[in-house]
Amino acid sequence: MTLPRFTTALTTTFALAAAVFVAGCGIRGEAPEANPTDMPKGPGLFSGESGNLLDSFKFNRDEAESGGNIGVNIYLWRASLESVAFMPILQADSNGGVIVTDWYSQPEQPNERVKANILILGKTLRADALKVTLFKQQRVNGEWTGMDVSAATTTALEDTILTKARAIKMQTSGN
Repeated sequence: MTLPRFTTALTTTFALAAAVFVAGCGIRGEAPEANPTDMPKGPGLFSGESGNLLDSFKFNRDEAESGGNIGVNIYLWRASLESVAFMPILQADSNGGVIVTDWYSQPEQPNERVKANILILGKTLRADALKVTLFKQQRVNGEWTGMDVSAATTTALEDTILTKARAIKMQTSGN
């Protein structure tokens, strides 16, 4: 039969190819340079001051004010979530500082609904690091129509968030 001859030929060919491949690995005989690039060692684009990419993920005590490793102030973030916890949340991105709620109607007023967009713009606990936008709609003849939201209502929600953020900071810092 020709099958055993084919198998023997295939095995021999494979063994020769492997031997040539392994023999070719040691032709140069000299070790490569430790660092063949001309780039100096040290801080890089993503590695920070230490030159180590993994160091950028370590928690730094100086970041306590900003909330650690999330992209925005942790106190504003938590206070914002607590302030709109009664509303359904559509989107919550702690790195971008965005909270978007779905429409919410109070049981006593089923023909009115509100929606909130909250943006946290910085890593410090400051009033200008918070932007709240409220939307309001009223059902007229079965269709929802937009209504104006008073500036006082928006300011009241911002003040509530800021007050809660300060309280959370006081609780966590032990003061």
